[in-house]
Amino acid sequence: MWNHIRWTILAIFIGTSATATVACKKNEDKAQAEAMKARKEVEDTATAAQKAAKDAEDRAIAAQKAASDTAAKVSAEARATYQKGIDDAERKMAYLKDKAAKAKGTMKKNADAAAAEIDKRRQALKASMAKLETATGAAWDAAKVQVEADVAALNKSIDALETTLKT
Repeated sequence: MWNHIRWTILAIFIGTSATATVACKKNEDKAQAEAMKARKEVEDTATAAQKAAKDAEDRAIAAQKAASDTAAKVSAEARATYQKGIDDAERKMAYLKDKAAKAKGTMKKNADAAAAEIDKRRQALKASMAKLETATGAAWDAAKVQVEADVAALNKSIDALETTLKT
């Protein structure tokens, strides 16, 4: 009988242990499945975030390129406009310098001084145009203002030479 009780107790112990092991194994499987699910959600979220960041970066690059293209176009148009004005001024200046070369006396002295002033203004304008070609952003705006001022000063000095030669 003691043997029988031992065997019964041993059977109960083994059964309980097996049930506990199976139950633990089920809990581990469930926990592992939940961990895998959570990991997949995190990976999906990270992938979506990376895709969104890449899309935003692509849009920013496209916007920057469009702004750069627009700025280059505006800059080229402005340089062409200023260059046209400079070319007109140089034609008038060449005509007036030829006329000044034929002047005599005080008129020649005044015309030479006015021609020297024109040359000085012309050099300043060339320097401003060089800055305008290489500048960007706020520096370009400042260079543009300087070119406009230099063009106006050059035209004023050409007009002064013209006035000198009329008297």
